[in-house]
Amino acid sequence: MTSKMERLPQELVDLIYLYISHADRCALRLVSKQLYFLTLTNFGNTVFFKRVTTLGVASLNQLLQASGHAQFSGCVTLLDVKLLNYEDYDNLVKIDRVGIYPPPKRLPRVPQVKTGDIRQESKLLEYMRTQQDPTAVIHPLARALKRFRNLKTIRLRVNGLTLYGNLHILAEDEVYQSFMSACFRAVLEAIVRSGVKLQEFTLIKGNSVRPMSKSANLDYRAFALSFPLFQSLGNAFSGLKSLRLSIRTDPKTDSRSQGWEIGVKDFITTTSALETLTLCMDPIDCKPHFRATMMRSICRSVNLPMLKSLQLYGCAMDELDLVTLMKTHAPTLRRLLISDAELRSGTWRSILNLLKNDLGLEYLRFQYLQQIPQSIRWFAEDTKQTGKLIIDATKSGDKNYMNEKLSQAMSSLAAAIQAWEISGL
Repeated sequence: MTSKMERLPQELVDLIYLYISHADRCALRLVSKQLYFLTLTNFGNTVFFKRVTTLGVASLNQLLQASGHAQFSGCVTLLDVKLLNYEDYDNLVKIDRVGIYPPPKRLPRVPQVKTGDIRQESKLLEYMRTQQDPTAVIHPLARALKRFRNLKTIRLRVNGLTLYGNLHILAEDEVYQSFMSACFRAVLEAIVRSGVKLQEFTLIKGNSVRPMSKSANLDYRAFALSFPLFQSLGNAFSGLKSLRLSIRTDPKTDSRSQGWEIGVKDFITTTSALETLTLCMDPIDCKPHFRATMMRSICRSVNLPMLKSLQLYGCAMDELDLVTLMKTHAPTLRRLLISDAELRSGTWRSILNLLKNDLGLEYLRFQYLQQIPQSIRWFAEDTKQTGKLIIDATKSGDKNYMNEKLSQAMSSLAAAIQAWEISGL
């Protein structure tokens, strides 16, 4: 005899499923075959929407097995490629040298790696650095991507914080950067070979960028891709809506070839349908002129006809370059977020004036900005923290709301700068 719940319509079962705990969901699915099948789709969408993998052989084999599941492979919409940091690989090598599994207690643990996978995972760093064509990574990853028929997002990140100097990332910096660059290129090759059509590609974990962000903060040299790969990415990224990049422009070596900065610009231009762009750079590196050179290349060359949202974090720019970027995208740009950025020439007041007169923004967020030689402090009436300026016109029905708030911000900024100049005399 069927229970009352088994006789409920699918829509009501779906609503009930959403409001119970994960443990209760698992228990519910074991009550009967009828409830098992009634909850199957929701179970797959809530539990299997994200798959996490490293690029080690064992982890990729598990990903391949998941991609071969007839029901749940279609539920995966996010693939999180998580790279271990340098300390993790160093610990794995130490364990592998001892050759005792599970390892003795005196050896450090790497919680992200199962005991049986230590040997294979420990070899990944050296393998990626020495192979021009790492087929052991590219081929299984491409096969898995092809099977995830509803995949929308690929995220490549590092296990640990990467902004503001993380010792676990910066140790043996050149070695680890070459490893990350090789992994980045391998993921791109797998995307091209699989034929998957993504909506988002990101190097940053989370929706917002802040000092505690976990990202794959790639050396600019990682974007020096071959011309055939750039061409192939143009097709693979033709439907991409969101691109979020984290870039290092200040490696230990100063030797760089002419045109070193154009790789990132060329990578961005492969995304013709892009609506959201996030650019993150390290705001505390000792050579901000490299960041400014990178931004000049992007601002003067990139034209994304569908761009709606732009976020810049840790960037160094000249006023003319930023103005060029905003004017190029004025017809479509509606959200602008700039944080921990440095204006090396010009004034933020001029930028505000441009926003007021030439852009139809709906949301504006400025925070912790610097205008050589001082930091900017906002004193608008509705600003609780003087380092931030937030204007959200979507919450107001007044069409002039944005312009009125920008006018107030310009007046407050002028007063703050005048006070600073007087105090400095």
